Amino acid sequence: MTDVMIVDDEALVLFDLVMTVEDLGYGVHSESTTIEDAISAIETGSPPDVALLDIDVGGSPVWPLARKIVEHGKPVVFVSANLNHEELREEFASCGRLDKPASRDEIAEAIAGALN
Repeated sequence: MTDVMIVDDEALVLFDLVMTVEDLGYGVHSESTTIEDAISAIETGSPPDVALLDIDVGGSPVWPLARKIVEHGKPVVFVSANLNHEELREEFASCGRLDKPASRDEIAEAIAGALN
């Protein structure tokens, strides 16, 4: 089963993403409201097959976490209301991105695209 890491500092958004991912038939690798918890989930276990990451998590940019995931050779999809970041145009140009709020179909398409 494909495992998806989900990181968002808004509890309701995180819950919605978890339910959507599970409804799509994927497993949840981990769900985190902080970057620190998400990094810990990778360091104490295996990396996720794909990650859905908010960009601004509790006022901190998600780039350190995204780098760790990409270093493991795993795809990242950024899910954010603000996709206008230099890092998305340069370092993470090949990563998927979704505008918040993302629909179930958009999430399904983004995950499938990231895994192919």
